[in-house]
Amino acid sequence: MRARVMATVVASVVLAAAGLVGASSSSAGAAALSCGNKQYFTGSGGHAGASIRCTGGPFVAKAACYKPGYGTYTHYGNRVETGGTSTVWCDLGATVSSVEGLAS
Repeated sequence: MRARVMATVVASVVLAAAGLVGASSSSAGAAALSCGNKQYFTGSGGHAGASIRCTGGPFVAKAACYKPGYGTYTHYGNRVETGGTSTVWCDLGATVSSVEGLAS
């Protein structure tokens, strides 16, 4: 019984430490991201969209969308590797207020 409790404690400590390491590398990735070439457009179905290109690590596009009668909300684009372009779409009837790259 004592060995089982000890194994559970050790496993918990290892998982907690792994989470801290993941959090610190995620924070470091966000600082290293360099983005540009923002483009805003309207799709064939009338949806507003945007794209962004970033270097410094894998990322997703993060758009602030605004829809009258609803307000502002966030949509995320596809995950791409460094140097790629991520595209994000807002709901029909909404506009893209801003777009940025978010390290992933």
